[in-house]
Formats: sequence, C-alpha cells, structure tokens
Amino acid sequence: MNRLQKANDYIKENKHKTNNRPLFHFSPEIGWINDPNGFSFYKGKYQLFYQYYPYDIVWNDMHWGHATTNDFVNWEYLPVAMANDKAYDANGCFSGSAIEKDGKLYLIYTGHIDPNLGFDKDESQIAERQCVAVSEDGIHFKKSKLNPVIGEKELPDGYLICDFRDPKVLERDGEYYCVLAVRNAKRRGEIIMFQSKDLLQWSFHSSIFQMPCKENTLLECPDLFHLDGKDILIFSEMPCDPEFDGEVEKKTSYVIGHMDFENGAFNPEAKGLLDYATFYAPQTTDGQNGERLLIGWMHRWTKATPPKEYGYNGMMSLPRKLHIKNNTLIQQAYISHDDYFTPVAVHEHVSLNEDLHIESGRTGYLSLSLLSKSGSFVVELNKKETTATRVSVDPSSNSVVITSDYGDSEPITVRDCFNNEENTLEFYVDLHSIEIFVNKGEKVATFTAYEKEKGTSIVLSGKGAQLKEVRYEAFSS
Repeated sequence: MNRLQKANDYIKENKHKTNNRPLFHFSPEIGWINDPNGFSFYKGKYQLFYQYYPYDIVWNDMHWGHATTNDFVNWEYLPVAMANDKAYDANGCFSGSAIEKDGKLYLIYTGHIDPNLGFDKDESQIAERQCVAVSEDGIHFKKSKLNPVIGEKELPDGYLICDFRDPKVLERDGEYYCVLAVRNAKRRGEIIMFQSKDLLQWSFHSSIFQMPCKENTLLECPDLFHLDGKDILIFSEMPCDPEFDGEVEKKTSYVIGHMDFENGAFNPEAKGLLDYATFYAPQTTDGQNGERLLIGWMHRWTKATPPKEYGYNGMMSLPRKLHIKNNTLIQQAYISHDDYFTPVAVHEHVSLNEDLHIESGRTGYLSLSLLSKSGSFVVELNKKETTATRVSVDPSSNSVVITSDYGDSEPITVRDCFNNEENTLEFYVDLHSIEIFVNKGEKVATFTAYEKEKGTSIVLSGKGAQLKEVRYEAFSS
C-alpha cells in the first residue's frame, strides 16, 4: 500500500477517536498539525493545506493535509494531498504554497531529506529542495517528473542546502516569483527570490532580506504580497543555532516597504511584530473579494500539549483580514458575527467599583470599549473558583499583560496599546485558545491552553476603571 493511501485509510478508520476539538478554530481530524500551507482561493472555495502527521500527536514525517471552507467555521476535510513517498521528499513534504495556473492548482513545497530524522542532526546529510505537484481538480495531486525544481544547481554559493525551505510563490506581470528562507554561510537567515515563467524552470533572482549576524536569527516561512500601495514581507524568526535558545525569541514579524521586482531589491520602511504570543508560520492569500487574508499556526513553543486522549494536537488561528494604517499592519478577525455569535449581554457606562460577572460558557466573543481616562482593570476569562486566564489592562503604562493558571506559559506583555481617544479590546474565546485584538487589530496576542475543565465565567474587576461598553456574544454553530 502506498503512503498516501495508508494515511487516508488510517484517518478514515480512526478519526472518530478524537475529542475536545475547538469549535471555531481549525484543527485536524486526527493527529498532529503545524504550518498552514497552500492557503488559496480555488474553484469557489478557500483551500487550506497544512503540515500533517495523522498517526500521532507529535511531529514526525510531514504529509500535506487538506481541507476547504467558505466561512472558516465549517470545514470539509479532503484526502491527504501529499505524502513523503519520493526519494527527494523521503523524510517529509515540508511547507510551501499554492497558485492557480491555466485552471490547475500548483503546489510548490520543500522536499526534506534527513536520514537521521529523530536522531542526532548531521547537517552534511540534510538537503532541502523545492518541488512541485499539480492538480486539475484541486483534490488529487501529481508530483512533477522534473522534481526537485530548485536545488543545488539553482542555489548560489554562500547558502546552505540543509536549511533552504518554505517556498511562497506569487505572480507579477506574467512572471512567477518565489521567496524562500535560507541559512547563509554565516549561519544566519536570509530571504532569497527565484524567478520562473512556467513554475517548473526556475533561476535565482536576488537576496531580498538579510538578518544581521549579531541577531543570531534564522528565518522561516516567508510571504511577500502587495497591500494598500505597499509591499509586505512576513517571516517567522527562530534561533539560528541551539546555543541561542532562550536568547532569541521565536516570533513572527512583518516588514512594510517596496519590492523592486526588476532589480530584485526589497526596500524596507517599517518593521513590526505580527503577534505577541502563540503564533507562527502564517500564510496569506487573496480572498474571494480581493481582501488579503492571513491564517497562522497557534503554538506556544512550550511543553504544554493536549492530553494524548484528545487524539489531535494543533490549531489554526482565526483568519485575519489585513490592511495598512500609519505604516502598521492591522489585523482584524475575519468571521461572521451575524452567523455565528449571539448577543447575550450589553453593559454601557460601566464603573468597576464592583466586579462585573458574565456567565459566558467556554466559547464566545467579548468586546470592551475603554474611556480615555480609564483606570487599570483585570479581565478574568474561563474563571472557575480561583483559576482563570487573566488579562491585566493598564492604560497608564500603556500595556496589556496576559497570565494564566492554565497551560504552561510565561506572562505575555503587549506594549504601546492605548494611543487613541477611545480604545478597544476584543477577545475570541474558544475551548483551547484566546485571541486578543487591541484597537481593532493594531496589536494582536494569542494564547493557548488545552485543559478540559476550564471555568465558564468572565469577571471584570478594577476600582475606578471606566468602560464605555462591555459586550458579550456566545458562539452558536
């Protein structure tokens, strides 16, 4: 039996064993997921592929899972799109992207070779090369006989084939471009660009972004797109070597600037942090109506994982609609409130001289409008007796701090939050996650914890705090 059929048969026979999956965040039918891949709109539906290992709740040989949706709440799980069944991807079909050409859907991904996978790493034996698979129906994919299409021959001197991955493909004026993360000879991260006319024959174009050597950073999962008259480059950051673990934070950043495709130069103007916490390897696509949408992997990089009896591990964020304001990337949750959230309580002109209690259940949406001179206060979510996830809001220090009795987490601090006359906080609470949007998406922080027995109350407390409005809506599928 081939690996693709084996994976699909296993899922069909065992998916009923999973439980406690989130209600409005994407999760796998069974097994492990990480990076979103091939995020695209094709044949009237949003396509989401993802790094996938169906057989356990830990990372292993990477397949590409596949699901489609029209609303990002209801998903149709499709057969696994790719398994690591070729010599050039024997140890994993790593991350990549999708693009439509001549009515066909092309996947471009990293074929990973590491004969010591799971044992001591030997860089001299690791190779990462870019490969293509094509589908006429968006479901069944055939790997190209030309694979790998970008490898040692196309990669210039000064770069290491052992860390050369995550192709994100785009089209400009009839030409195809692919941005890739790579480790250079100084062992630091760069983003380089390749060019093609047919998605199969590629040539090196340029290096468009480099991390300073002193920052000790490796880059992953680049994404380049045009929005509101600017070009935006997104990438995830991690330590370039194990010796810098703890010193270099794992995070996802964006750079706003201008991409000169002719000369292969990206000219940066501003840099920011995409999310302050549980978020990595996001990918964007043009939406059905031309909006730019982003989705990312919600992961804490800690030892906190779901219990094995859940049968799955990993979730995607809510999709986020992007736009630029004052050289800042704004992210707004892209989900229909009218269809999926039911108003439960609205409190206006709230003075928190006494605690405000809301019986919320375990999933829902909380919106707060702060008056400009409000004092500090605390929002306790999933409260049960003395346990909760606490969001401490302090306008005087311009910060939001997230701490929790759930999960395995350090405090999360979001700074420079309250610069407007009227400020807002929005909380999307699912069974295992909280996504917090400050001022309609100027800052975003994502928290995950997989405990089953969380509380079902929300409590706001803080002497002297002044809130213009407190609104709670329950999720209803």
